[in-house]
Amino acid sequence: MITTPLGNIEIYIDNKHVCYNAVMCNNDKMCMSLNGRYKLCIGYSPDGKSHEIVCVIKNYKPSKQDGIECGERLELKSFYYKASKLSIGMEGDSGYLPDGTRISEYDYDNEYVNNGVKYVVFPETKTKVYVFGIAWIDEVNDENDVQTWYGADPILMP
Repeated sequence: MITTPLGNIEIYIDNKHVCYNAVMCNNDKMCMSLNGRYKLCIGYSPDGKSHEIVCVIKNYKPSKQDGIECGERLELKSFYYKASKLSIGMEGDSGYLPDGTRISEYDYDNEYVNNGVKYVVFPETKTKVYVFGIAWIDEVNDENDVQTWYGADPILMP
């Protein structure tokens, strides 16, 4: 389990707590000030049913500073507590037309919850591994604030 300044990171599949393996990642030139950076890979066997794979900060109470910070092929939400900032990222990029038609190269969707993020698995989904990127800074300021965005991007993680 990852313990952060904002709380413990937990994973749930269909509301059932699951254990996970966290891989500690080194900081790179885009995120030198991070105090923690992890990659969480969650395996899933497609079964033709809908599922939710959720990554949350346990017992986190949302703040007014929390917000969504998307990028290309990146869905990410950031959370603040006192001087700390934590971001949780997922690979994804989808949108919806006014008629409800989904536009995406991915066979799953991404959504946000008050204390985390989630992958939405469709019955036709074939993807077998879902990755969450976790990154935080203990003393966030205007100069280093963007570093959690780079640090939590699963595509940029080794």
